[in-house]
Amino acid sequence: MKVVRFSQIAMTTFLAFSWLILLGLNAQAGKQDYTALYRLYNSQSNDHFYTTNCEEKNNALNGGYIYEHVTGYIASRQLRRTVPLYRLLLNNGEHFYTTNNEEMTNLSRIAGNKFEGITGYLAENSQRNTTPLYRLASSDRHLYTANEQEKINYLQNAGNRLEGITGYIWTSGTNSCGDNGNLPPTTGSFPIVYAQSNFQGPAEAVERDWESRKDWSGSPHLVRSIHVPAGWYLVLYDKSKFRGKSYNLNSDWSPQPGDYWNGRIRSIKVYQGAPPQQPR
Repeated sequence: MKVVRFSQIAMTTFLAFSWLILLGLNAQAGKQDYTALYRLYNSQSNDHFYTTNCEEKNNALNGGYIYEHVTGYIASRQLRRTVPLYRLLLNNGEHFYTTNNEEMTNLSRIAGNKFEGITGYLAENSQRNTTPLYRLASSDRHLYTANEQEKINYLQNAGNRLEGITGYIWTSGTNSCGDNGNLPPTTGSFPIVYAQSNFQGPAEAVERDWESRKDWSGSPHLVRSIHVPAGWYLVLYDKSKFRGKSYNLNSDWSPQPGDYWNGRIRSIKVYQGAPPQQPR
């Protein structure tokens, strides 16, 4: 009887242990089903580019895009209750994304538009550990975001509108491209100051009030262009500690060589939302 009881206990323990291992493996396998959706931005073409492909991401970085952030995680293969996220390159230079097959087909038939394939798969409806991926639009460009605050800021600009929910993305997954430390700043759609004109050269995300303290390649910060996302407002100063002449900015800025402010910015006041009436 003792031998039988011991065998029963051993078998029960073995089954429980095996079940725990299986749960762990399933959880790990499930996580690997979802891969990071990287967001990049080209201020010259005003194009946001989303990809899960590391080679595409690197090519975009070498082609004038800056890396913004991971928008969320999408399924790398078609799972139950998911839909394809189609990507098109429109004739105006914008990358466009949709889960609507009819919309994709109609746009593909327009001269100059190019269907570029399936980026990944989104949840068709809200599921556990998912969040909405909003589609927003201006006059000729679209923005896709899962960030509620970014959505609110974007809609504060006159003419911008919410076009709905493209699908639902996951809040965790795998980052297949890694982060080797050599990428441009992870901005989270913050303003970005550049050392060179036309949004080139060393760059730094400006999340809060900023002063020229660091060096770029051995030289003081000489700002020669600035990317200002929708919903942000900057006040530039030609002296440190927010003193001297000031210049208000609420859109991308890349001055001509003779412009007074080219290379003269020493501090910046950073505002999000409505611009101040009397900046200090």
